[in-house]
Amino acid sequence: MIKNRTFLFLSLLLFYACSNNSNNSSNSSREQAPEASPTIPAVEEDEVILQLSSYLIANPQNQAERDQNTITNYAIDKLIPLERTASGLFYHILDTGAGELLQWGDYISAHYKGYFLDGQVFDSSYRRDKPLEFYIGNMVPGWNEGLQLIRPGGKILLLIPSALGYGEKGFPDGKGGFLVPPNTVLAFEVEVLEKLK
Repeated sequence: MIKNRTFLFLSLLLFYACSNNSNNSSNSSREQAPEASPTIPAVEEDEVILQLSSYLIANPQNQAERDQNTITNYAIDKLIPLERTASGLFYHILDTGAGELLQWGDYISAHYKGYFLDGQVFDSSYRRDKPLEFYIGNMVPGWNEGLQLIRPGGKILLLIPSALGYGEKGFPDGKGGFLVPPNTVLAFEVEVLEKLK
């Protein structure tokens, strides 16, 4: 299935590249299509798809590679430009913030929304109207790493592979089920309100 999807994706890339040089009628129909993501200008669409395609793995052999393809396909569908760290964390900085970069051990206040890639929100400090206060280093590995990429006042989208989230054990709900099932990719929008210590 991944091979077919990759082939289809590469075919679409070729089509897009050719259609950029075609007549204005194809450009006008493109402009009428609804914008996929409010954070990505339509003129960057092809560039974003091309950049993301470099992360696709043709024959994923393990959970990390399957997670990478899941995240990449999600980002292609939503036209979200992503960067990837050496650990496999994907991120998009929405606002860098001000001051010095956050560091391991900083005590911060942040609002966040956590959701599955199907859009279902499983946790949100916004819903509770109460920011979370915590030390960087006491959270899941994806948060600990990702928050060190921004400054106080910054906001970041983290697309976290399962190994940097809740892994093979998931996050039990205490009722025999799971708040986060095992081996699940997670998305978090985290807004750092302030550095407290």
